[in-house]
Amino acid sequence: MSNTLDQLCNIAQRELGAEALGDKVDTPFAELGLDSLGLVDFMFTVEDHFHVNIEHDRALQNPTLAGLATLVDELLAAKAEAVPAAA
Repeated sequence: MSNTLDQLCNIAQRELGAEALGDKVDTPFAELGLDSLGLVDFMFTVEDHFHVNIEHDRALQNPTLAGLATLVDELLAAKAEAVPAAA
C-alpha cells in the first residue's frame, strides 16, 4: 500500500468512524457510507491534508480510496514539478 493510500485510509477511518479500510481500497465511496455531502467534506479534508486542489469531477472518475490516492499522487507530482529547484 502506498504512503498516500495509507494516509487516505487513516483519514477515511477517522472521518467515517470506520474500522480498518485497507481491504476496501477499491470499494466505491458510496458503499463506504459517504453520501454526496459527506464526500465533499471528505475531499476538503484530503485537500487540506495534502495541500492540493482536487477537481470533484476527476475524483469521481474512480471514486475509491485507491483511485483518489492515484489522483493525489499525480497532483503532488505536478506540484513538485512546478516548484523550481533551489539554486
